[in-house]
Amino acid sequence: MAATLFAIGLFAAPPAARAARQGQSILRATLQNGLQVVIVRNTLAPVVTTVMNYKVGSDEAPEGFPGMAHAQEHMMFRGSPGLDANQLADISAGMGGQFDADTTQTMTQFFFTVPTADMPVALRIAAIRMRGVLDTDALWDNERRAIEQEVAQDLSNPEYVLYTKLLAAMFRGTPYAHDALGTKASFDKTTGAMLHGFYDRWYAPNNAVLVIVGDVDPKKALVLVKALFGSIPARTLPPRPAFAFGAVSAATLDLKTDLPYGLSALSFRMPGSDSPDFAAAKVLADVLDSQRGSLYALVPAGKALFAGFSLSSLPKASLGYAIAGFPKNADGKALAGAMRNILAEDVKNGVPAGLVAAAKRRALAEAEFQKNSVSGLAMAWSDALAEKGWRSPEDGAAAIQKVTVAEVNRVARAYLSGNGAITAILTPQVSGRPVSSKSYGGQETFAPRNVKAVTLPLWAETALKNLSIPEMAIRPVTTVLPNGIRLIVQPESVSDTVSVYGHIKNNAGLEAPHGQDGIDEELDQLFPYGTDRLGRVAFQKALDDIGAVETAGTDFSLTVPARDLERGVRLLAGNELHPALPEKAFAVTRAQLAATVAGRLQSPDYLSGRALLTALFPKADPTLRQATPATVSGL
Repeated sequence: MAATLFAIGLFAAPPAARAARQGQSILRATLQNGLQVVIVRNTLAPVVTTVMNYKVGSDEAPEGFPGMAHAQEHMMFRGSPGLDANQLADISAGMGGQFDADTTQTMTQFFFTVPTADMPVALRIAAIRMRGVLDTDALWDNERRAIEQEVAQDLSNPEYVLYTKLLAAMFRGTPYAHDALGTKASFDKTTGAMLHGFYDRWYAPNNAVLVIVGDVDPKKALVLVKALFGSIPARTLPPRPAFAFGAVSAATLDLKTDLPYGLSALSFRMPGSDSPDFAAAKVLADVLDSQRGSLYALVPAGKALFAGFSLSSLPKASLGYAIAGFPKNADGKALAGAMRNILAEDVKNGVPAGLVAAAKRRALAEAEFQKNSVSGLAMAWSDALAEKGWRSPEDGAAAIQKVTVAEVNRVARAYLSGNGAITAILTPQVSGRPVSSKSYGGQETFAPRNVKAVTLPLWAETALKNLSIPEMAIRPVTTVLPNGIRLIVQPESVSDTVSVYGHIKNNAGLEAPHGQDGIDEELDQLFPYGTDRLGRVAFQKALDDIGAVETAGTDFSLTVPARDLERGVRLLAGNELHPALPEKAFAVTRAQLAATVAGRLQSPDYLSGRALLTALFPKADPTLRQATPATVSGL
């Protein structure tokens, strides 16, 4: 390797700064029209993120039109009275901000990250859109082609298709039976008038939560919010849809996939965020997903390529699922059976108390790490307030701290036992051809198709004429250690955490010995097996004990609470400099990688990329080197 680079992002605050931060402003208000406002001061960067959360999603979509909320999200970019699509795009581009939106089952979000000085522009745009929308048939006809392209793209994703089928099977007869994407057939029947009616019913200040996070003065920001939004009238909201969940009958879904590997999944209906059992369900999911847990043990045993447990939460119910990967030509049903037996044993014997404690520590650490991103913190507050109905993101972590091992085991018995599991097997059936470019609709974009000179409203023209570059708050300290490592330290005071990121200069195409293609990938698979002093499970426990997350290899990282920085760095250094590389694990990971590579070489995604590289580079170029089952098996 030619050189090394080691960078540290330091977020640990000295005592004085920490005390000041603990008194940082979080300002809450509800305007007379019902608009909820939360403003959080975070001085990480001279930017602000505004998120307008409308509490409407696919749950409220009319019967037969599951994507209505998603369609209206798109149409908000097609203009409002006094601000057309070209003006909106021009203003956004001029400020250089990040401008986007998202729709889920429960809410529709519009977010804007801009320099702090441009916050008034972002808020004015949100206010204009709350006052009205165009929603003409002509505009919808243009947008419909773009949103149908998004549908085509998602339906080509095997994992997305699996998710939608699990929703349909688990939540049949309720709004949760479909997600927010929508269908081409329903979009073809949708009209501008239907969309405008949907907007009129739900896009009201008393159905919205405005979250502002960034380097702002909360009191001054609230004055601006009141001036822009205070005169927008409240509306009478329609009733929310009712939920009546029926019993879940065991079933098996057999699906095909063009992924280079297969998937086996067991899904369960679990408590939603409205349930008093939600915190225990979150802990249970974290325990089952642990690398010290029984599910993950399938991986070092050579029975799965990866394994874990996830919880996709919604207010009324959640979708919990154990999932594992298997190589092409392996038995996905046998793997599903192995997962079923593991979960049955956990239900019967109870989950380890140590893993429950680790999950609780991790929840506290994650709540602190959210503060290290302005936009991430804004989204965390939005999710907490608009979807879960909490007072703050910390409410979730606080509830988890009260969970007992007995409560976790009770939830496991209630939701993971019995005959209510849906089994899904995705079997690889690769075509051996690159991905087809055929689809329907046009390219999804919120930018105008024909760029012309745009006359902006006076308020926008004035703002864009006075754009300024924010003063950089980054003051890194760079040191070159005696061994050549370049160390970059950036002090921050927004949270009690430390983030470490490093990179070792390397190029496997140039440096891997002839005939050993894939050696870099094989080495990466062995780092999780610990150090010469701590085996796989003991090493992971040491990380869990301090609420840290670590990765090792040519790219390495560590996120850790500041109080345990030294312990965390010692663990990272031990893994990076003295990895265990156990012979038994090597035999397993080599076989797993060879099987994975065999599937990869036939997958459409890989073949399309390979075709591009072959067209761009000469035959002998190192870029064209590729691992094969033979080169991996020969390591």
